[in-house]
Amino acid sequence: MSRNLGVTELVRNTLPEWTVPIFEVTALFGDEFLVVGVLGLFAIAGAYQAASTSDTHRLVPDRTAFVLAVVLGGLALTLVLKTAFGSPRPPESLQAVPRESDGFPSGHTMAATVLWGALATWSLWSTARRRTIVAASIIGLVAFSRLALGVHFLVDVLASVAFGLGYLYLAARLTNEQPAPMFAGAVGLGTIALLITSGETDGWLAFAGCVGGAAAWWVSMQPRVQDVWTSITQ
Repeated sequence: MSRNLGVTELVRNTLPEWTVPIFEVTALFGDEFLVVGVLGLFAIAGAYQAASTSDTHRLVPDRTAFVLAVVLGGLALTLVLKTAFGSPRPPESLQAVPRESDGFPSGHTMAATVLWGALATWSLWSTARRRTIVAASIIGLVAFSRLALGVHFLVDVLASVAFGLGYLYLAARLTNEQPAPMFAGAVGLGTIALLITSGETDGWLAFAGCVGGAAAWWVSMQPRVQDVWTSITQ
């Protein structure tokens, strides 16, 4: 069944070529390396928050740990879905930047949905309304950039947003927004990613990210580590 609705062709034929570098930069808001970088900053902010409050016995608050687990699991799920569907990208004649990997769903769009959607839902920055507006704007720009670069069809990006939002909803409901079961789920998704990719580099990276994140959180929860952290922050 064709996923081509003619929208990618319309966008590519309408936009001038000088916009391509702009959309390449825009797409970075859904790039996995930027996602990991934002997670690192979010973890540092959480540690600073814990050190600045009476909750100094923990390196990061549970809310922060939960977001880290959700996003790491979401990245692994994105890889699982792309590999499982194995659907091709638009033809090379449409691609402003050549891409050879699978095309459905859009990894950038789904990663952006998971990351910025999670931050909009569970971070404490500003108001919920502002966080939602910012997240929706970023996700929309990333999704459109994939069409503007000719590397995805409209169906790909719409499905990616739906997958990402559905994942966030189920993650919250199934884990009661607690980090322990969410990290367990993330490790499970990372393991599936490793197996379904037959041990390719992306699969190992997803697995290592999920297991490493879970291990770091588990270590941070040990009484001896918490005692050291308390002595440093007091």
